[in-house]
Amino acid sequence: MRRSASRVTAAAAALAATLALSGCVLDACPAVGYLDTSPVALAFEGSLPADATVSACFGSDCEPAAVGAGAYGSHRVPQRAPYLKSATVQLTTVRVVVAKDAEVLHDGVHDIPVRSERTGLSGQCPGPWSYEPVEVRLSR
Repeated sequence: MRRSASRVTAAAAALAATLALSGCVLDACPAVGYLDTSPVALAFEGSLPADATVSACFGSDCEPAAVGAGAYGSHRVPQRAPYLKSATVQLTTVRVVVAKDAEVLHDGVHDIPVRSERTGLSGQCPGPWSYEPVEVRLSR
């Protein structure tokens, strides 16, 4: 009986050592979801022409709506109607239209860059993320 007890103890010690050295418990990621609901900023290369209007919408097959200029002439596209057709977890593209009088200066679909942080002991877990400004180069 003493011999089988020592085998069980040895097996338990080997299993504990394997789990401790493999880091199985430490590699677990928390069940946390992250979401960025802030407006997406548009960064225009250079300055916009005077009296130019900026319109935008999320996606490629959408109808752009006017985006008013904010502080310091910045343009931020809110994540709500009429810019957003339906609720989505993460936006991938934005359509930007710039016009002056009857002339369209720019009509393009741009990828929305994302900045993300990794968490966990070795960065194996996804962490908080946010949208970076979308750079728009006017075609002239």
